[in-house]
Amino acid sequence: MLSNLDLILLSFFHASFICFILLIIIFIILLALLVSSSFALLSISLLDLHHFSSLLCEYFKMVKGDLELGIVLTFIYLIKQALNYFLVSKPWPRSMVNEFQVIKAQQYSTSSSIHVLKTILSTTLISLQDSSLKS
Repeated sequence: MLSNLDLILLSFFHASFICFILLIIIFIILLALLVSSSFALLSISLLDLHHFSSLLCEYFKMVKGDLELGIVLTFIYLIKQALNYFLVSKPWPRSMVNEFQVIKAQQYSTSSSIHVLKTILSTTLISLQDSSLKS
């Protein structure tokens, strides 16, 4: 048999132990590189996101007035359509409007400015009815 078998086994275990320690050190180094590169990538993406959000905020500040105007115009358009639908679905006879005009004119004949205002309002109402009936 072999005379130095115990020394050969001892050197084999020693080499295996050193390889195990080296593998652990290499694994720790690779893990540190992975964590540091992930941290660098995260910080770069956060800086880009901050820059993009500031650009987006500036854009919304520029467009804010236009958006408000668009919302108001849409609201006015919807009210106009609802009013046209209401006037077409339930038309008021002109005689009722004319009677209302006469009664109001008699009640407020002393105050000419109120009479003029009421006449303008009733004339506008009649023209709105005519335009809704035509469309």
